[in-house]
Amino acid sequence: MYTLKNLRLTALLALFAVAACDDVGTHPALQELTPGEQLELAVLDDPGSYDVATEVAAVSSDVASTFGHPGVGDARALNAQAQATFAEARSAWLAGDYAGALRLSRLARRLVARALIATGGLPAVEDLIERLEDYLLTIDAELVDDPTALTAELEKIIAEAAALLESGDSVEAAARAILGEQRLRHRRGHRDRPFHIGEDRARLEVAFAGSSVALARRLIESDAAASDVEAHDHQNRWLAHAEHMLALAERALDNGSFSRAAHFAWHAQWSALKAVILPGGITEEELRMMVEVAETLLGETEAALGDDPTELQVRLFNRAGDLFEIGVRRLEAGHKRGVAALWRSSTLSAWLIG
Repeated sequence: MYTLKNLRLTALLALFAVAACDDVGTHPALQELTPGEQLELAVLDDPGSYDVATEVAAVSSDVASTFGHPGVGDARALNAQAQATFAEARSAWLAGDYAGALRLSRLARRLVARALIATGGLPAVEDLIERLEDYLLTIDAELVDDPTALTAELEKIIAEAAALLESGDSVEAAARAILGEQRLRHRRGHRDRPFHIGEDRARLEVAFAGSSVALARRLIESDAAASDVEAHDHQNRWLAHAEHMLALAERALDNGSFSRAAHFAWHAQWSALKAVILPGGITEEELRMMVEVAETLLGETEAALGDDPTELQVRLFNRAGDLFEIGVRRLEAGHKRGVAALWRSSTLSAWLIG
C-alpha cells in the first residue's frame, strides 16, 4: 500500500480550516470545535453521506456470506448498531448537541470498521485506505464540490489512517478512512447543497461502471493465471462486490438519487479493478497487462469514433488519454497505484467503443 508522504501539512491544514468554515454553519457552539471536528459534523447534514458507510459494509457482508467467509453474523450485528448510532448522532446534531453528535458519529464509524474487519481482517482496512488513494489519482473536477479542498481533506485523512494502521490500531485506522469516504460522498453534493450531480452525469457514471464490470469479467475469463483456488476466490469475490455496487448504483439512478448513483458507480469500478488484480498485491506482469489493455482500448476507441465524433465523445476520449498518461507516469515513478488511472482510462474507452 502506497502511503502519502511530505504532505506540506501547513498548507493542507490551512485549506482544511477554510473548507470547514465554508462547509458548516456559523452557530457559536460549532465555532468552539476544531476545523476537523466541524468537518466530521458536516457529514451529518446529509443522511446519504453517512449512510454510505453502512451500505458498503452491508454489501461486504452479503458477499462474504455468499462465499462462506466467517464473521458474517458479527458483521451484520455491528453494522445494524452502526446504523442506529448514526441515526442518534443525526438527532443530536439537529438538536444542537454537537459534542454528543461528534461522539456518536465516531462510535458509529468504529462499529462499521469492526464490521468490515469481522469479514475481511486487516486487508479490509488496507482496502479502505487504498480506495481513497486511488480516487485522488482519478479525481474528476466535474463530479465534486471544491476538488482542491477535497484533495486536502483526503490527503490528511489518508495520512492519519495509514499512521494509525502502522501503529497497530486497525479499528481507528478504518474509522478514519470511513470518514474520508463519507466526506467524499458529501463533496459529491446532494439536493440541499448548491452543487449536486445531475441525471445525465449520473447516468453516464453508471454506464461507465457497467462497462468496467463487463471488462473485468472478460479479463478474468481469459486469464489462465487465475487457476489456483485462492486467486479464483479472490477474483470472484471482488467481481461479486462490483456487481452488487453496480446494482446499488442502478437502483439509486432509478430512484433519482444521482449523487448516490455516481458514488456507488465509482465503487463498482474500483471493485472491478480489484477483481483483475491477483492476491498479494499487483505484480509487474499485471502492471504491464494493464498498460497494454488501456493502450489497446485507446487505439480501438479512436478507430471506433471515426471522423465525426460528438463533443461528449471527444471530451471523454481526451479524458481517457489524460488518465492513461497519468497512470503511466505514476508507474514509471515507481508508484503502483497508477494502475487506478489506467483502469479508469480503460473503462472510459470500453464505454466509448460500446
